Amino acid sequence: MASRLTNEATDATPDLLPAPGRHRSMLFPRRRTTPRTARNFVVATLTEWGETSRLDDMRLCASELVTNAVLHGAPVGRLVLVCVGSLDDQLRIEVHDAGDDTPIRRDPGESAPDGRGLLIVSAMADIWGVKERTGPGKCVWAAFDRNTGPQGDTT
Repeated sequence: MASRLTNEATDATPDLLPAPGRHRSMLFPRRRTTPRTARNFVVATLTEWGETSRLDDMRLCASELVTNAVLHGAPVGRLVLVCVGSLDDQLRIEVHDAGDDTPIRRDPGESAPDGRGLLIVSAMADIWGVKERTGPGKCVWAAFDRNTGPQGDTT
């Protein structure tokens, strides 16, 4: 029987952000309102930590990554785990879900109504990727250098 994301933090610990620095995680249900709630969690965490240099970029990317997890990643009845980290030289968002599909960046047509989420993440984050989890699913992450704009541009 396949395991599920649970409320037990010990089950997820090996797949979370590296140990040095500050970290905060929260589980969210797979609901239409989850992207907004998760985005607010990311913003509140970064603001509390005084990490506001890339706040707008991270807010947008959190929204896109969680939306993808809710729409395409997390099976019905499963949870989405959102992790925020303040590491040595960067800030990082991770979104874990129990879905099997690996997200891919698409190049939608000009009139396509969707399909731009990972294009937005690619434009705003300094680097992003997908990694396997110990249990089911995957982790999609985005990292942001503290003192630069998107793709390493200084602002």
